[in-house]
Amino acid sequence: MIIWGSKAITGTLGAGNFNCPVCAVNRPYDQKRVRRFFTLYFIPLFPTSTLGQYVECRGCQGTFEPNILSYDPAAEVQKTEALFMSAVKQIMIHVCLADGSIDDEEVKQIQAIYEELTGARIGETDLREEITIISQSDNTLYGLIDQLNGQLNDTGKETAIRSAYLIAAADGNVDPSELEMIQRIAHRMGMSPTHLNGVLAAVQQAG
Repeated sequence: MIIWGSKAITGTLGAGNFNCPVCAVNRPYDQKRVRRFFTLYFIPLFPTSTLGQYVECRGCQGTFEPNILSYDPAAEVQKTEALFMSAVKQIMIHVCLADGSIDDEEVKQIQAIYEELTGARIGETDLREEITIISQSDNTLYGLIDQLNGQLNDTGKETAIRSAYLIAAADGNVDPSELEMIQRIAHRMGMSPTHLNGVLAAVQQAG
């Protein structure tokens, strides 16, 4: 009687070092491939299909998709920071627009806060053009916030809310529509009402 069948066999394609997201340091890895082999009398003779590939960290034994080898922590941090700054700027602009009017003091405050956070200055003309574009377009603010969810710590959330409140208060009066916008933004970022109220109280106390 001829006994034939198939068997999955894992082999090593290569090895090297990579930035392991679990270990959070550079670690050696093995890149492995799983193939199905035709067997005769339980002896694998030749591969019939490839079932998949993965990268295994020798440190934590975690397994990852092969594209993890291109993971660059420094580049990811820069990308997240740029996204955060863009979100903060849009949050300030949306709060500026919430009461239906654009005050010169609010525009100046956006410029000042953005420069303080990034070290880069936005020209008034460019900023006003961006405000006009956002006022005439669909609301994309929550999409930006959603991209940051899971990456923002409490400090990042507090920075965004503090910046928003300073814009709302720039003209000397926080309109209810501006406060409502800030509350919606905080909720979208996953802040509790208690956390939000604490941040607002601290900003108000600081003057």
